[in-house]
Amino acid sequence: MLCPCGSSLSFNACCQLYITQQVLAKTPELLMRSRFSAYATKNGQYIFETYGTAQRLKQSINEIQSWADECSWIALTIHHSDETTVEFSAYYIVDNTLCELREKSNFTMEQNQWRYIDGQIIVHNEIRKVNRNDLCPCNNYPTAWSVKKGKKFKHCCAK
Repeated sequence: MLCPCGSSLSFNACCQLYITQQVLAKTPELLMRSRFSAYATKNGQYIFETYGTAQRLKQSINEIQSWADECSWIALTIHHSDETTVEFSAYYIVDNTLCELREKSNFTMEQNQWRYIDGQIIVHNEIRKVNRNDLCPCNNYPTAWSVKKGKKFKHCCAK
């Protein structure tokens, strides 16, 4: 399986290494990619653990896990990244609706590890409703990791 983050690597050679904490993310962008992959693979614990210490106090693993579980995370696009910020679009399907979340996220280094602090949402919109017999939206994104070429929504991401 290709990595959900959109790299050309397999999941076990890319973000799984970060999620299983075999390797630490060396940049905010790598941390962002691994957080997206954690949402895509339904790993709320990793998402929680990669928040900054102060931000972790305001989070609930159950709420994070619930959000990850109720969505099909289909693609990630990185628009810009620098030393402490990453601007990205995450595409997901919830309640048969394709959505885009575009955010500029802030990161900090804590105890020699990059951590997510917060983000400014730039766009969060519903792109379109997806009908069961439509071609699955994951076919429309070059970074879609779950793409099953030509599959109808009901046989792909709607499962």
